[in-house]
Amino acid sequence: MHIISVEYYFIIRVSLLNSFLKNIIHFSRSSRNTIFKLFLYVLILYSTACLLYADAYLSEDRVYYGADSYTIDYDREIIYANGNAFFNKEDRIVNAEKIEIYYSKTEKRALFFNNVIIQNRAQKSRIHGNYAEAIYNEEIYTIQGDAVYIDEDRTIKAQRIETLRGVDTVFYDDVEYTDGIYEIGSSKLHITDDTARFKTDVEAQNMETGDIIYCDSFTYFLDSGNIIFQGDVLYFQKEKKGEKDPLIMKAELLRYFHENDIFLFLGDVLILSGDLTIRTSIARYLRDKGTLEATGDIVVQDRENFIYCNNVNYDIQTKKVVYFNFVRGVISGQ
Repeated sequence: MHIISVEYYFIIRVSLLNSFLKNIIHFSRSSRNTIFKLFLYVLILYSTACLLYADAYLSEDRVYYGADSYTIDYDREIIYANGNAFFNKEDRIVNAEKIEIYYSKTEKRALFFNNVIIQNRAQKSRIHGNYAEAIYNEEIYTIQGDAVYIDEDRTIKAQRIETLRGVDTVFYDDVEYTDGIYEIGSSKLHITDDTARFKTDVEAQNMETGDIIYCDSFTYFLDSGNIIFQGDVLYFQKEKKGEKDPLIMKAELLRYFHENDIFLFLGDVLILSGDLTIRTSIARYLRDKGTLEATGDIVVQDRENFIYCNNVNYDIQTKKVVYFNFVRGVISGQ
């Protein structure tokens, strides 16, 4: 393990920088080429930034770190960094008011305290929180305390967030997800690659239409926008101005196809719209057209009348119902 103290490391850096600048200035003065001089000045600025990047460096673990002040416990192999502290390993940069770095061969972890920000430059994301831990050689980072994840497409709040090897991100407790299309609440969220899996007590609201869906869990394919809702799915259409009896649908499974704006309800489907009740096993809701298509052994109740058939088309706007394929007797209720 090779660690350089603050003072010694800074002296080395300044000495190297002075030597480098003297050589550059000498060549610059001797050169009559304006473009070459401009190139040298740019090189000076870039090199200055590189040389002054970190206060110290753990060579074995390739970790850069710095702070206003810090001390090293050589016996316990712990670095205590205080005030505007930062920690950098590969694509991760962590800022905090205080950092503890454990660098022994048997313990490679870091603790971050107060106003913690974890940045992932590869994913262009950052996470804010009050406290964080890292097993830095395994790329496992955990942040908690009103944690907030932000990237180019979404904002996610949770009590605790874990990032695992730069591939998986897991959110725990009071999860609030927003991406400009949906606002989603759940107890747990697991994002891997381009798939988000919400679990337990899920509530999803479409921010454009206002429609709300409740379910036990659902899988959101982030690239395509397609969604699979599972477990006691309950769909509520937002009541629009001037309209009555918004659509309510229940099913065991619901698939949403984003490109065509179509919902496919599967398994013990129940549809309610005013006085109309439809029970079936399969139903398609074409939201952009405002129509619903049911298939299977269908039972329709319209007030006190019961109709049995294999297919039903329902226009949600006009309330018109069309029954076809093996339509059976109408029974008046008593």
